[in-house]
Amino acid sequence: MSRALSQMRSLRGARDALTASATVEHGRITVVVNASGSIIETYYADDINTLSYGQIARATVQAAQAAAAKVAAEQETLLAPAAELRSRMPKPEDLFEGLAALRAQLPKHTPAPLTSQSQNPLNDCRNDNHRILDR
Repeated sequence: MSRALSQMRSLRGARDALTASATVEHGRITVVVNASGSIIETYYADDINTLSYGQIARATVQAAQAAAAKVAAEQETLLAPAAELRSRMPKPEDLFEGLAALRAQLPKHTPAPLTSQSQNPLNDCRNDNHRILDR
């Protein structure tokens, strides 16, 4: 058990150290993200002024999303042995009666949308007065 915990700590450290980058607009914009997909560095080439502000903004988002997808794929590869080990262990549902039914009632995790708030279909059912920026 101690060895397994040590391996898990090691994997967690390796996962936390992951970064990925993506470059767009013919090398003019590079974004680096950490293991969580958060931007940690952004580089703009000297000739960035050939792009409009809108192009720069869209390309920066595009690069960040591509880098986040890369780091997610790297994590999946890195954590595959742990996932395989976990798949061989008994599931809590097997040990506790009724847990499967309870879990079925829990809301499912959905990733945050990659679109702006104005394009988010969930906005239609929210009252705009509850947005912090409106106060």
